[in-house]
Amino acid sequence: MREIPGDILIEVMEDVIEDLHGHVHRVSNLAVNLGSGLDLPSEDLDRLALAGMLHDVGKIHLDPGILGKPGPLSDEELELMRRHPEMGFAMTRNRVDPKIAEAILYHHERYDGRGYPFGLDADNIPIMSRIVLVADAFDAMTSVRAYQPALPTEFAVQEIRNNAGTQFDPQVVDIFLELAEVDRLPLELTA
Repeated sequence: MREIPGDILIEVMEDVIEDLHGHVHRVSNLAVNLGSGLDLPSEDLDRLALAGMLHDVGKIHLDPGILGKPGPLSDEELELMRRHPEMGFAMTRNRVDPKIAEAILYHHERYDGRGYPFGLDADNIPIMSRIVLVADAFDAMTSVRAYQPALPTEFAVQEIRNNAGTQFDPQVVDIFLELAEVDRLPLELTA
């Protein structure tokens, strides 16, 4: 198995996705902190770091106009956007540790089974994917996006708390809330 240096893929992704650099680093950092709180072994923490960096790699195949669209996506655009986990998996499955590729593939699966691409639920979703989902959701809410301004940290924390057991794994949310309590959540630096 040949490893792709994460930095090369990050550079390619930055050509397509606005504020990718900050986003993937914050997701990676939070994912590792969540994994540490869950007492995952150090090898899995290393895998989480790279999975957090590469979780959106499949987006390099999407039209930048869709990625940066300031309003709601059409049904067709939403369907294309929902394919990025599978595209990311296809790009990485023979090039990185299988657990990293798997984390990329399932990072939009929801605890209640209403996620995508396969509608997996609960423990059928790999733990690394459940962790990346929480980290990604938090950063998406607290960062400026083409379709929304950054939301307050308190709002994002409450949304994650409210969606424990539906969108998010309750065990991961418990660790997330512990990190929030001690002010250890990575935030976008805004002027």
